[in-house]
Amino acid sequence: MIDTTLAKRYAKALVEIGVEKNALDKYGGDLSTLSNLVETSHDFREVLLNPVFTKEDKKRIAGEVLKMADTDPMVVNFVNVLIDRKRIDQLVGIEKAFREKVDDIRGITRGEVTSAQPLDEQELGRVTEALSKMSGKKVFVTTKVDPFLIGGLVAKVGDMVFDGTIRTQLNQLKESLKG
Repeated sequence: MIDTTLAKRYAKALVEIGVEKNALDKYGGDLSTLSNLVETSHDFREVLLNPVFTKEDKKRIAGEVLKMADTDPMVVNFVNVLIDRKRIDQLVGIEKAFREKVDDIRGITRGEVTSAQPLDEQELGRVTEALSKMSGKKVFVTTKVDPFLIGGLVAKVGDMVFDGTIRTQLNQLKESLKG
């Protein structure tokens, strides 16, 4: 289970070091690679999370994997601290919190746009621009297609949800006619 408060605390520490050393992109890439490896490799995850393995074994194996991935020495030390403090199970949450903190520093936010049909580049550009104006930050969006929407789209940015689907508009019309 990910403890978001704890993950944010560790992420904040690594971000501060990354800012100081001008290495935020490198640290973020290394954390992302490691986090993806933990999520996709059952064997590697087992080594890191199973209490049967000693801290030394975990550090040695993680060190070999990180060396092959050309990981920055500071991130290697960070992983060793997580292993020592029995917090390596928080790695995925730490990587997410790190990314969010870096995005915040850079004035970036991420969103998701779900539409009934794929959006072309021009439509996506207009939606992204509108979301950027509303949020006051540069917005990077991922897209999904959900044919059950009938038409229109749903945009989520942070805690904000913009629902411009035909289904929602029909439901609102139905409610106003009852009214």
